[in-house]
Amino acid sequence: MKPTPVPLLALAAAAAILAGCAAPNTTGVTATVAPDEYGVYQQYLQADNTRLARQVLLGNVRTDQTANGLLRARLTLTSARNKSVQVQYKFVWCDANGIEIDPDAEPWHVLTLEGRETRPVIGVAPSAAAESFRIRIREADRSKKYIH
Repeated sequence: MKPTPVPLLALAAAAAILAGCAAPNTTGVTATVAPDEYGVYQQYLQADNTRLARQVLLGNVRTDQTANGLLRARLTLTSARNKSVQVQYKFVWCDANGIEIDPDAEPWHVLTLEGRETRPVIGVAPSAAAESFRIRIREADRSKKYIH
């Protein structure tokens, strides 16, 4: 059975139970994926920009490990609009204590989603100490020209 995209706003209430991997307000949407007490990865969402949360859907979140034991995150971002949506995203990796691992190492990536388009996004942790991750999504500055 193919997983369906989940509106980010619909899961924003789950952010209230979010523990660890503290992050600054990105004025966008932040999805945290971390193992629960049974080792099963759970997804928690925080929407600081409800308009953006209605425009971009997050789906098919999966985690695995690379051949050298690094945590890898795979997910899809989908435009819920008929027009293009330009966003920036970045992965933030956290250790077992919820502390961010080198938070400034990962740059913001620009992604343009055409109307109703779904695109895969993949991130790989910078070290084997990473046990959870966040993906931060914010609106791209439309006054800037980005090279894709």
